[in-house]
Amino acid sequence: MRKNAILIAVLIFVVTAGGRPGSAADFDHSSFDRVLKTYVDPQGLVDYNGVATDRSFKDYMASLESARPDTLSRDGRLAFWINAYNAVTIAKVIEWKPKKSVRETIVPGVWTSTKFFTTRQHVVAGRSLSPDDIEHDILRRQLKDPRIHFAIICASSSCPRLPQFAYTAENVQARLESETRRYINSERGVKIDAANNTLYISRLFDWFAGDFESKSGSVQKYMRPYLDAQALDYWATGPKIKFLHYDWSLNAQAPLR
Repeated sequence: MRKNAILIAVLIFVVTAGGRPGSAADFDHSSFDRVLKTYVDPQGLVDYNGVATDRSFKDYMASLESARPDTLSRDGRLAFWINAYNAVTIAKVIEWKPKKSVRETIVPGVWTSTKFFTTRQHVVAGRSLSPDDIEHDILRRQLKDPRIHFAIICASSSCPRLPQFAYTAENVQARLESETRRYINSERGVKIDAANNTLYISRLFDWFAGDFESKSGSVQKYMRPYLDAQALDYWATGPKIKFLHYDWSLNAQAPLR
């Protein structure tokens, strides 16, 4: 009888703990996935006006506040913080309503301000965090996976395209591989200028060179497994290496209202 009582108590605990709202141990990204599928087009441009009125997005942002990513597996944490960065960035665009760029200043056409990325105005996992906090303090310093640079989207044209899906613990490894390959082999990642014997690569490989070098020894060694045959063959000829211009224009489908 005593054994049956203990078994029942354990079962009740498991059921109630598993269903506890806000627990990151069973964190659900499906509402964010629906938002991305609905409001992001195949080019990665975002219908921010549509997202702004979508209840699912508001609910997802609310769910981030009480989440407990420390209870997740490593893949779960990786997926959680990538989604959190992208969701917070979308929310800030909706709230700040930049006309042409998230780096706008008071001088038209001059984009230098970084306050968009450093201002803490959203609560994630019980802390007030900025996009920079999530990127540099959590994703880069704690999880240390250089592929995050092709998954976190800074709402700008030279960023990787915002995907039409949310990351999960189950898909994060495969998705990071495919998004890294897609970006590196896109016009944003690599450009061959044979006439001037130059290979242009994304400015991301300049700004975050240390991340790629720590992983593979050099930027070139990091990129090599992802590059298509044409770019690999051209790099082998010893061209000059330069960095592509980074376009900070907003990745919006239409002006924000």
